[in-house]
Amino acid sequence: MSAGFKFDKLKTSIAWSIKQLETPRKNRLNAIRQYVGKHYSDSGSEFRNPTNFIELAMTIYTRQLAARAPKAMVTARQQALRPYAKNMELAINQIPAEINLSSTLQRAVAEAMVGYAVVKVGISPSGSMVLGADPGKLFADLISADDHFFDMSAKSREKMQYEGNDYWLPIDEARALCMNADPKKLEADPHTVIGANGADKAEGITQNEGGDVYCEQVQLRDVWLPGTRQMLTYAITSGEQIRIIDWDGPECGPYHTLGFSDVPGNALFLPPVALWIDLHELGNTLFRKLGRQAESKKTVAAFQGGNDEDVNALKAATDGEGIRYNGSKPEAITVGGIDAPTLAFYIQIKDLFTYFAGNLDALGGLGALSDTVGQDKMMSEAASTRLNQMAERTVDFAKGIFKSLAWYEWTNPVSERLIQKEVKGANIVLERKWSRETMKGDFIDYNFEIDVYSMQDDSPSTKMQKLGTAIERFIFPMLEPMMQQGARINFKGLVDTIAHLGNIPELADLIEFAEPVEADAPKGDPKARHEKTLPNNTHRTYERINRPGATRHGKDDVMTRLLMGGGAQGSEIAAIGRVA
Repeated sequence: MSAGFKFDKLKTSIAWSIKQLETPRKNRLNAIRQYVGKHYSDSGSEFRNPTNFIELAMTIYTRQLAARAPKAMVTARQQALRPYAKNMELAINQIPAEINLSSTLQRAVAEAMVGYAVVKVGISPSGSMVLGADPGKLFADLISADDHFFDMSAKSREKMQYEGNDYWLPIDEARALCMNADPKKLEADPHTVIGANGADKAEGITQNEGGDVYCEQVQLRDVWLPGTRQMLTYAITSGEQIRIIDWDGPECGPYHTLGFSDVPGNALFLPPVALWIDLHELGNTLFRKLGRQAESKKTVAAFQGGNDEDVNALKAATDGEGIRYNGSKPEAITVGGIDAPTLAFYIQIKDLFTYFAGNLDALGGLGALSDTVGQDKMMSEAASTRLNQMAERTVDFAKGIFKSLAWYEWTNPVSERLIQKEVKGANIVLERKWSRETMKGDFIDYNFEIDVYSMQDDSPSTKMQKLGTAIERFIFPMLEPMMQQGARINFKGLVDTIAHLGNIPELADLIEFAEPVEADAPKGDPKARHEKTLPNNTHRTYERINRPGATRHGKDDVMTRLLMGGGAQGSEIAAIGRVA
């Protein structure tokens, strides 16, 4: 690769691939502008988005897919290595908090919603401050799609001949990297938010061109060459080859990519927002039109006969005041107002967006979908089909990042961590050192998996919802047979848990528990003692009330029919104002 001809040919191919990425980058930028709306910055959306469907969908999916950083599960094929696998698991699970992996994954999911996401994983070289990281420190950095490129001639990611990214580096650090070029030839580049071919970048939404930077910087380009397993770095402006090194990192290379939909015969992913943005723009166009119609509506009083003196007296009179008026009784004339078919069409667009986005009402808990809990559960599970597919991609993406981080931690000769291990059956925690001296076996002897549930939302409100569901669905229906087997509910503990999860400590003070009073029963007769605690007769009354549900979809359906001049039953009209 040191030969000039091959290097020039590589640069030419990269320039061609970046040219092919212009339209996807432009579409991504438009999606981001729709996401931030008009009031985020001067370069946001051109028009107001009163009903920002894109932001709603992206927020729901990001929370569902990457609420927290994942936890790794490490196992070993050999029985003798299993205790060391547990040590390794405890050690590498310290990494996410150190590098803020949770935030990186959340931003990566948001990037993949509008295009695709790339995270670059590595370790900063010892004895330098390259890339702004401390020597020997792990990093997992999100690469903007504006700065990432790959071989666009490939039909799949496995066939790519190169992949890389652009980045800014202080001029002194860039000169320190020089292996194949004269450091003095490197000169600082003016700061810009314009791409190589004059295209706008997403960062230009909040930044102006020609910014003043604190330290002089140069724009560099890293290129990963899977075929020869090398990393090439060169300056973008001057084209000077700075260095080319043999790759000694993980087998997969430095880049980890997340995309949610594959396109046959193409390496570029299809982002979800690309399927939704037309409905988003159409819905907001209609809503802005409805807003203008509502603002133009006016009601005026029309006078027939009389004279100007009588009209002015009527206009100036206060409520209940008597005046002399000789003209005809004024009539109210209303002009303008919202067009009913347009409003009905907007409601249909809103429902279509929810449908094509994977049923956002179910995923985001925005409202009841049906009249019963059972039906709601079935619809939520069906709605999660798209979510499950996206979650599998996200888990594989996080797994690859975690495995690379673990590889760097395993091969780092100066790495040393303190881990805490609980002793089973005893309330004892032992502190142990994890370093090269305490590691056993080879890296390939261990298997890495991601605890899927560790990435889900585990907030107190979520725990409260799970607790309520468990009690309603499992505990209460089986309470009587459980009591017959000696089980009982610790209501004090239940109240304390609800008060803690719900952040209402006053609840625990409002309910007092006295010592339980046992009923008298013959000694040695547990059956009689149990019968004393239960009523002799129980009576239940079942009352079935048939009335239309008040789901959001049902109310929208009734409203649409009314707006289009159709009929509706009185009970259906009454349901419009009822809370679901």
